[in-house]
Amino acid sequence: MTPAASLDRLFSPRAVAVVGASANVDSAGHDYVRALREFGFTGAVHPVNPRADEIAGYRASPDLRAIGAPVDLVICCIPAEGAPAVVDACGAIGAPFLHLFTGRLSETGEAAAAALEDEIARRARASGVRLLGPNGLGVYHPAARIAFRPDLPRAAGGLALLSQSGNNAVEAVLRGAARGLRFGKVASYGNGLDLTPAELLAHLADDPATEAIGAYVEGVADGRAFFESLRRAATRKPVIVYKAGRSAAGARAAASHTAALAGEAAVWSGMLRQAGAIEARTQEQLLDLLTAASLLARPRGRRAAVAGGGGGRGVQSADACAEAGLALPPLPASVRARVAERAPALADWVGNPVDQSILAGSGLSANGLLADMAASGAYDLAIANVGEEWFLGRPRAEERLRRACARLREAANAAPVPVAVVLGATEAPEAWQRALIDSVRAEFVEAGLAVFPTVERAAFALGALAPRERAP
Repeated sequence: MTPAASLDRLFSPRAVAVVGASANVDSAGHDYVRALREFGFTGAVHPVNPRADEIAGYRASPDLRAIGAPVDLVICCIPAEGAPAVVDACGAIGAPFLHLFTGRLSETGEAAAAALEDEIARRARASGVRLLGPNGLGVYHPAARIAFRPDLPRAAGGLALLSQSGNNAVEAVLRGAARGLRFGKVASYGNGLDLTPAELLAHLADDPATEAIGAYVEGVADGRAFFESLRRAATRKPVIVYKAGRSAAGARAAASHTAALAGEAAVWSGMLRQAGAIEARTQEQLLDLLTAASLLARPRGRRAAVAGGGGGRGVQSADACAEAGLALPPLPASVRARVAERAPALADWVGNPVDQSILAGSGLSANGLLADMAASGAYDLAIANVGEEWFLGRPRAEERLRRACARLREAANAAPVPVAVVLGATEAPEAWQRALIDSVRAEFVEAGLAVFPTVERAAFALGALAPRERAP
C-alpha cells in the first residue's frame, strides 16, 4: 500500500467514534462531537460514554465494543491511564486509526508517564492500530467534513499543514483564513509517537489535492526519514517549515511541550536548504510564506517591480527588496517612453520603486505604471504599496481609496507576474479609518490577492519563493 493510500481513512474516515464524549460544553469530548455535527460529517458518529444515552444529538455507546459497526477513526479524550485499554478495544473492533488527544505523557518529563506512553505504543503495534498523537488536536479536513474545533472555516482548499502544536495549528488556520488561505488536510500530531511528520509528509507529497505544505515542527525523532520525506515532497510542491525551539530556551520549552528533540538552529537551516524546503523563523513568516505559496504563482526570477506610496516608502521598499535578495531593475524603455509621453517632466525622474507622490497631477498613477512594468517582460514579480495613509488624509477619502484599490485589483489580476499587495494593519486612530482598511483588505482577499501588512514581509515571502539560480 502506498503512503498516500495508507492514511486515507485517517483524513477521510467513514465513521468516527469519540471516547470520552461529553455533554459538558467546555470539554474536548464535547467539542469533537459538536464539530462533526456542525461540519455536516456524513458518516456515522459514535459518542462513547458509559453514563450517557445521547450526546449532541447522537446515540451514545457505553464502550467501543458495543458500537457494533465499523469505525475508521477513534478519538480518545480520556485521561492517559485509560488509553491502553482504548488501544486494545480499537484492535478488537478493527479500527485502523486512533487519535490520542490525551496528553500528560512523555512531554511531562516523568518516568512513569514516559513508560505509559511506551506501553501505549507497544499495544498499538501489537494490535495493528496507527496512532496520531498523543497530546495533539488531530485532524482538520473540511472537504471530508471533519474538524477538531467547531469554529474552524468550512471552505476547503489545497493547502496542507502539519503542526506539532495544536494551538499553532488553530492560529494558522484562523489567521490564514482571514488572508484568503483555504486549507485541505491539517494534522496536529503532538508527540508523534507513531505517525511521524515524516510519514505524514510522504502522504501529502503523493496527495493530488495538496498543492502546498506548511509545517510547524519542534523536533523529530527520525531525522533521516524526515529529511527524505521532506526532500521528496519539496520536489513536487512548495514546502514551508517553521522550526521552533532553535534557542536553548526554546529547546527546553519544546521538550516540555511535546517531548521534542529540538536540535541546533544551524543544522536545521542547512538541512531545510538541502532538502529544498523554505524556512520560516516565526509564525508570521510561516503565514506570509503560505500566503505567497497558495495565492501567487511562483516567480520565474528575482527581478522586482515596486510601485506606490511616497518617497520614504520607496526607500523602505528598496531596502526590503535588497535584504530579500531581489533586484530592482530600472524602468525599461517601453515604460519610460509612456512616462515621457504623458508627463515629459517626469521621464528622467520616475524610477523603480515608483514614488506615487511625484505623480500627482501628471495623469499617471502608480497602479497604471505597475501594470505597464509587469507587462514589460523586464520583471519577474511585483509589489504594490497601497499607501492608504495618504488617502485617509484627503477629501472623499473612502471614495478615492476604494477607486484606487479597484484599479489595483484589476492590474494585479491581469498581470503576467505575481503581484503582492501591501496594505497596512488596522492601526489608524479613527474607527471609520480602521473599518475602511478592513473592508478594503477583505475586498482584496475576496479577489484572490495576496495581501501583506508590510513591504518587508511581502519582499521576504517573494524572495523566499523566487528561484535562487536566477539571483543577480
